[in-house]
Amino acid sequence: MSLAPRKLPRQQRARATCEAILEAAAHIIGREGLAGFNTNAVAERAGVSIGSLYQYFPNKDSLMAALIERQQESQLATLHAAAASIGSDSSLEAAIRALVRAAMKHHRDDDLFASAVDHEEARLPLDHILGAYLHRGGAIVAALLEQRGDIVESVDLQLAARTLPALVRAITDAWANLTPPQLDVAEEEAIRAVLGYLGYKPQP
Repeated sequence: MSLAPRKLPRQQRARATCEAILEAAAHIIGREGLAGFNTNAVAERAGVSIGSLYQYFPNKDSLMAALIERQQESQLATLHAAAASIGSDSSLEAAIRALVRAAMKHHRDDDLFASAVDHEEARLPLDHILGAYLHRGGAIVAALLEQRGDIVESVDLQLAARTLPALVRAITDAWANLTPPQLDVAEEEAIRAVLGYLGYKPQP
């Protein structure tokens, strides 16, 4: 089963149609979870025919793959904004806290939708998409650590850039996807794990 879009929207009207479909899918999943997610419901919510939906997405899984990629782009934008807002005089702990909170923002904004996306990411063969997401997130982390080389002198930036996003993701999945989700615990445990990896001890 192909997860690739059937065709790419090139004209403004086609792009608007695709965006309406993705918005409708996100709305349904955020309100009803995966149980309410099907192409007929999405088409109805988006105000398009089912034929129009299938022009772009050949099946429900391809629509979900596009939704996951869209969500990851949003998360990366949030991480970039958080990294840009961290002052050079901020402690490493404050900087890591800002990035972890940014990484978890999608759970705090809409936890039902975020948990459904996490579930589908694990189910679908999306290694190339997830790998690219973690790589780009790792570049943000590496740039932050490089700016604080005097604090984390012994850290291999290439290893850290690969390990830390995966570490935060795993901890978030372990706590945020519980019922009820324990987002505060997830955040604190992720921060503790990252600072421990970096060998950082806050000054008394």
